[in-house]
Amino acid sequence: MLHPDDKAAPMCTESAPSHDNLMRLLDRIEAETGDGAVSVREVLAILGPRAFTPMLLVPSLVLVSPASAIPGVPSLLSALVGLVALQMLLGHDRIWLPRVLLDRALDADRFARVLRALRGPVAWIDPLINERLTWLTDKPGNIPALAICATVSFFMPLIEFVPFLTSILAGAIALFATGMFARDGLLVLVGYGLVSGGVVLVTGAVQAVAG
Repeated sequence: MLHPDDKAAPMCTESAPSHDNLMRLLDRIEAETGDGAVSVREVLAILGPRAFTPMLLVPSLVLVSPASAIPGVPSLLSALVGLVALQMLLGHDRIWLPRVLLDRALDADRFARVLRALRGPVAWIDPLINERLTWLTDKPGNIPALAICATVSFFMPLIEFVPFLTSILAGAIALFATGMFARDGLLVLVGYGLVSGGVVLVTGAVQAVAG
């Protein structure tokens, strides 16, 4: 249960970026990870222990990519998103992760495939991002989104029985994380729309069972 060494953890700025910001984030992670296994500890060291929004964003994007089909990856990603979102809610000044998560790793080839899977969606969404409706992306406006991210992530394994619900809620989390990272409140609003769709699905499933 250790924090990465501050001296070995370059700080990642959380300021609002240019239109290629998401792609540059992927480039940075790819450039600074070495051969062999790539652990959560190493990714956190690259981003920096105070880079909350990037550390919320990266697993959120992977969660909605084809890489989420890798066995064990969805559970790891959900735990990361939930813990980071909860610490953002509580106002922590640095990221804490338990050793069992910090030591989880993918081999370098598989990790490279994960990053490649993200590049297509990221290249599409990067030009659409703008700094707008920032009251939805900063506290206190982002508290509902963070609460949804934390709650959904911790209960993700329990909602898989509803068709499509996991994908919808994972998409909402990715939109919340991207919106907060880029300070684009429009993406946060779209995320709330997806959550509303998820509520409709759950209501329909409950009614179908009750009927």
